[in-house]
Amino acid sequence: MIQPLKSSQRAALPGPLALRELACAFAHMADFGRFAEMLETAVGKAGFFEEAQVQLYEGAPGTEVFTPGRLTLPLAGKEQVHGVLQVAAGGPVKTFGPEDIHLLSALGAVIAAALDHALRYGEVRRNLEILSFVLNLAPVGLVAVDGGGRVVLANDLARRWLGAESVEAVAARLAPEALGADWRAQPRFHLRTDGKLVYVEAHTIPPVENGATGAAALVFTDLSLEQVRLLDGLQRELYRCRWLGQKLAFVLLESSQPGGGLLRRLPELRALLKPGELAGPYDAFRIGLVLPESDRAQVLARLRALVETLPAENLKASLVIATEASAERVLGQALEGMQPVEAILRRVLLLHDDYPAVNDMLALVLGRHYDIVKSSRLDESMALLRSRAFDGLVTEIELRTGGSGVELALLAKQLQPSIRPFFTTVAHAGRLVTDDPLLADHVVIRKPFDVRQLETAVRTALV
Repeated sequence: MIQPLKSSQRAALPGPLALRELACAFAHMADFGRFAEMLETAVGKAGFFEEAQVQLYEGAPGTEVFTPGRLTLPLAGKEQVHGVLQVAAGGPVKTFGPEDIHLLSALGAVIAAALDHALRYGEVRRNLEILSFVLNLAPVGLVAVDGGGRVVLANDLARRWLGAESVEAVAARLAPEALGADWRAQPRFHLRTDGKLVYVEAHTIPPVENGATGAAALVFTDLSLEQVRLLDGLQRELYRCRWLGQKLAFVLLESSQPGGGLLRRLPELRALLKPGELAGPYDAFRIGLVLPESDRAQVLARLRALVETLPAENLKASLVIATEASAERVLGQALEGMQPVEAILRRVLLLHDDYPAVNDMLALVLGRHYDIVKSSRLDESMALLRSRAFDGLVTEIELRTGGSGVELALLAKQLQPSIRPFFTTVAHAGRLVTDDPLLADHVVIRKPFDVRQLETAVRTALV
């Protein structure tokens, strides 16, 4: 008998990702428990309801599954009653409408049919057209690849966009020599077909046995004209900036409200951009910004202003300073680097002092407001300055092991022109430390430190 499964927690990933999870679920039909668990995950990620879960249990439906405030439908297949589909209403008003009943009824029928087929896995393997029929209900193209690398099925949309009639033809179109790249090494790419730009994302399932190749699901989504403009603009600016030897920044912003939040305020955001910059929708939850001729410090300053002007709930962001010539690879880096916008915008200070205890004391005070990196060796500090971006450098004027903090700051300025130098000193008498134009923005902090004055000096300088 089927054992009860653990209920899923509220899903955080919405929209098309649910279809990807659904496609992945079918690769586990031989393991019914794993299949049902992944199916529940896919339902939970659909984003239609506040919470969705599939409960499988032994025997007929019982009253214990009817939770107040939730809508519960039985998952009755031809073989048996598998359990229930239960959801909580989403949105500001916690009620269900007639359209929710229809949606759940259809969803419940599909899930029950899939569970029936999963119990008869051998028959499903002999009748893949049944599974293809189910996948043809999806509004995206879907291709399933087994662990041996063979294409086992593809729905009608995927076949049409690939220009392939048979499974063999689909496999030929997905071969590296036909695509111009290996989709396992580059899991996100675009195809131009039927006058459309189609985005393809390959999701590989980890292999069960060590050394084996995992099965994969490829999801094909045709992009709107606005999405095409964003990605074409990114590719165009990548080529132009590489030709001119300039930097290019790509920013992905994500709002938790589908079709709302940032997307509704896209015209306002575009009005804040400079000539040559581009903003457009990536999907229902995210927008992309193409910012040519911009380094990390400039982009972060722009982002801070944008966040203050256009606040959004649970905003996430990703920033990529492009070193690739491929829009797909830049996009992939951005998608993998999504994090809360507060983490992106948090400023980073490099503390350099010969005495680690001084660095520790400064970190204790400044670490409440900034990310801190400490170094007590010149070679280590130079390596850090070459490998990552900093908003500020805090160093002693006269280093005890020889050398000068001013010299270190000059080297830092050459590597990172936007870094702000802070000099600590015991002998300061109200005068500037240096008149070098590169260090015209330096700030002097007198020892012994006054905590409030130290915090104020750094905060004021880094506004």
